[in-house]
Amino acid sequence: YTVRDAAAADLAAVLRRSAELGFDGVELHDLHGRSAVAVRELLDEHGIVACGRHVLLGAVETELEALADELAALGTDRLVVAWIPPPEDVSAADEVVERLVRAAARARSAGLRLGFHNHDAEVRTLADGRSVLDRLLAASDGPFLELDLGWAWYAGADPLALLEAAAPRAPLVHVKDLRRNGGPVHVPLGRGEVDYGRIVGAASHAGVEWLIVEQDE
Repeated sequence: YTVRDAAAADLAAVLRRSAELGFDGVELHDLHGRSAVAVRELLDEHGIVACGRHVLLGAVETELEALADELAALGTDRLVVAWIPPPEDVSAADEVVERLVRAAARARSAGLRLGFHNHDAEVRTLADGRSVLDRLLAASDGPFLELDLGWAWYAGADPLALLEAAAPRAPLVHVKDLRRNGGPVHVPLGRGEVDYGRIVGAASHAGVEWLIVEQDE
């Protein structure tokens, strides 16, 4: 997603440059018109892997068989719901969490692991004092969490405390750096206000397998 425009123009060049920069893998947001087999060939050519694939919840609910075939070709079993419409109240939060739990069960039956990637809205508490992430953490049979610690920081949470609370259910973590200036300002990792110095050191203790660099803009 970070390099979506460049990838749309020349996916092969983006994957080659990612490998040259020292990244071990990529998280796929789009295949940009290529088959999963063709993308896997590019990954193999440059010695990097797919650590996961972002999709929307509706696709998990309606296209799971096709997604399972795609992931098998890509060489990963991790599917991550990239975004949901921000729930505005407790009822909407409960409803979407129930959908995510059902989707995670269906994904397991297809041999896949389903995750959920948060934005700031899912970290903020609702009228009952609980957030969407609180609800997902309480659902032991729900999806794993792909914590976006930048959005968690922006929502006012302590990213390190959230990481510790989610352990070991957060194998994928987005390290996104932000500043505040009348809204979120997306900046390169290390140039913002999120204290990744202490977070990265704690990640392995929390069972994190992948630290995924993301810069939305």
